[in-house]
Amino acid sequence: MRALVSTMAFAAAVYAFARLWEAFRGAWEGRPTAPPVAFLGLLLLFLGSLGYLGFVIYAGDRAAGRVRRRIALFDRILDLRSRG
Repeated sequence: MRALVSTMAFAAAVYAFARLWEAFRGAWEGRPTAPPVAFLGLLLLFLGSLGYLGFVIYAGDRAAGRVRRRIALFDRILDLRSRG
């Protein structure tokens, strides 16, 4: 199940990046293609999906003992999940 969700998050990040790039290029050329609210939504989707992917990769590396540099936010979330 985690692999499916991770694949969906990756697909969402790729989709959001493509639409963000298109909107940025349009704005640069003087013809905006996305309203500001849609642009903000795409930006949040992109950052959220990348954050999720980073968290999943970090959690897997931490479980395997391959973490060299700790990420405090991810460690707090993982510690909360292990307690509850």
